[in-house]
Amino acid sequence: MIALNQKWVEFVIRFVNSSPYLINQNMKLLDLKFGESFMEVELNRNHLQGYGYVHGGVYSALIDSAGFFAVYTEIEVDNSAATIEMKLNYLSSIKSGKLIAHGKCLNLGKTIGLATTTIKNETGTLLAYGLVTVMVRSPLKSLETVNLPPKFREK
Repeated sequence: MIALNQKWVEFVIRFVNSSPYLINQNMKLLDLKFGESFMEVELNRNHLQGYGYVHGGVYSALIDSAGFFAVYTEIEVDNSAATIEMKLNYLSSIKSGKLIAHGKCLNLGKTIGLATTTIKNETGTLLAYGLVTVMVRSPLKSLETVNLPPKFREK
């Protein structure tokens, strides 16, 4: 099994968690393993729709992000990726607490990756399930100037 370089994981977590969107959504990338991602959203009033429940868009953003990062851990070092399709099932609603997401890469081909994401609350109740399709692409220009540590550990 391929293992990720922990320095790369730490760098990516810091880089991703400093993005304005994740900060605005109170969303955090917690950990990455080869083929897996772990994220959470600490819910607040800004996540709620008019009836006081978490808005479906919050679930959607978390499904997208966790699925993307699960695939991203497996792609070639010099490539990036972009979500091209997503299916989401809303299974239960909540008003407060945390959304805890676990993304798993199911398959990665030369140009397409497929991941599942589950979202649970703090007691383990399944709230949403998603399927994310990711297209592998050339590196993003903004990352070309970043001095990333090596992605994979030496054996």
